Amino acid sequence: MKKSGGTSIVILSLLIVILLSGVAISIYLYSKEAQIRKETEIALVATKDRNVKIEAALNDAQQQIDVLKGKNKDADDKINSLLEELDMEKALREQVKEENKKFKDALEAEAKGKIELRQKMTAELDAAQAKIVEAQNKVMSSEEKATSLQQKVAELQQKNDEIVKQLKEMEEGQLIRRSDALPVPVSAPVAAPVVQDKVNLDRIVITPASAKEGKVLNVDTETEFLIFDIGTKSGVKQGDMMSVYRGKTYLGDVKVSRAQEEMSAADFIPPFSSRKVRKNDQVVPKR
Repeated sequence: MKKSGGTSIVILSLLIVILLSGVAISIYLYSKEAQIRKETEIALVATKDRNVKIEAALNDAQQQIDVLKGKNKDADDKINSLLEELDMEKALREQVKEENKKFKDALEAEAKGKIELRQKMTAELDAAQAKIVEAQNKVMSSEEKATSLQQKVAELQQKNDEIVKQLKEMEEGQLIRRSDALPVPVSAPVAAPVVQDKVNLDRIVITPASAKEGKVLNVDTETEFLIFDIGTKSGVKQGDMMSVYRGKTYLGDVKVSRAQEEMSAADFIPPFSSRKVRKNDQVVPKR
């Protein structure tokens, strides 16, 4: 009986100890759970605050993204506009380049045409110079002939005076026979050829070497220059400034570009042009 009672006490004691241990463990676990719960709640609050901050940051980031998207769109529009302008500028450059090439070709063709025309005009000028020299030689020959005719006229006039004197002497001496025959040869050789020769000489017009006034021989409207009939023989030289008149009306100025012995070529000085000039206008040194 005593043994079974002791065993019961021991078991009861063990149960009490176990119970107390369980209560202690439960209290410990409860306190631990409360502490964990409190820490969890604090962490949850912190997490909520963090989430609020993150959401605010996300909103700011989204706004910045939207702003950047707008700026990116504006930048794309500007880039596209610049690309279009570059394409237009490139096309314009190509067009200008093509037009410049056409203009250059036209200028070269025009310059070539002017050179050919100047060569042609130079050849014509040389031919005209040769003709003028030939004409001057003919004029000199005509002058020599005129001088010779004048000498013959003077001789005939002298003979005529002698015959008239003889006629008077014969009339005074009553020599009627010879006075009837002598007048015939007196008038025949003198009158007709002398008057005719003088008329021919008056029709010959030449420019003397000392002359300072000439006339326009030819006007070239394409290359804008003229040719006039005085040259180095009259003191004209390359680079001289000449004035063109029509009667007493001043037309404009030209500059001598080439001077030969009997004629010269000159370029028009704007606004004076070939449209205002015609053949036989006067050309004089600029005063």
